[in-house]
Amino acid sequence: MPDGAELELYKRGRAVKRGTKRSNVIAMKPASLGLLLWAALLLATAMPVIASRHASAECQEGGAFIRNATISRENGLPKDAFLNHLIADLSVIRGLPEEMRWFAKDEADESLLVRHVERVYEYRMAPKDNEEAFLAECGRGIDQNQ
Repeated sequence: MPDGAELELYKRGRAVKRGTKRSNVIAMKPASLGLLLWAALLLATAMPVIASRHASAECQEGGAFIRNATISRENGLPKDAFLNHLIADLSVIRGLPEEMRWFAKDEADESLLVRHVERVYEYRMAPKDNEEAFLAECGRGIDQNQ
């Protein structure tokens, strides 16, 4: 049970684990914390744009993958079966060097594929419509230098 002084520090957000030297504790002021949160938010929103630059051919291949996912759905493959297989494949792909990976080079790419496969099963659109929706999103991140 904390004593009165420890309880007061806890209430002020400055609780210190027992046995921790005071010199090892960094107390963040609310303004510093706000700045840190703002920077983290800025980085998080910029990350998909930074991380998801694709060549046009990669987007086309990703679109074909989504079209084929729709055909798999139409042929009776359950959503969970498709997603479980995709996630297992992405796990294997993560073990390869980046230059050897197809499309899914980072978490943003993986998220894009998984999100569109989920849409395939949720919205029940035609294969070509799902492909075009994927291409529209992927195309916003096309690297013109590739």
